[in-house]
Amino acid sequence: MLRRVLLPQAGPAIVSGLVLQFGRALGETMAVLMVAGNVVQWPTSLFDPVRTLTANIALEMAYATGDHRVALFVSGLLLLLVTAVLLMLSWRLRGERHEMA
Repeated sequence: MLRRVLLPQAGPAIVSGLVLQFGRALGETMAVLMVAGNVVQWPTSLFDPVRTLTANIALEMAYATGDHRVALFVSGLLLLLVTAVLLMLSWRLRGERHEMA
């Protein structure tokens, strides 16, 4: 019953929820900034401190000029594109699920 009824009906909502939460996680700037360590370096292991793109934009936009400012705007555009692609992917998966039903 779980595989035949519940999962096909709840699947699209679960996928949409996961995509929305991923988008929200991308936007959680300051909380992630404090937890992740706020270090500008390339991590060499899974547990090394990092700085996320959103934190980088939030911290450096106040004094950025020239190419640095352009790079921060490109970082924001990259985040927007990743979120848009994930949203379109969830719409496509949801559409395929509705066609199967």
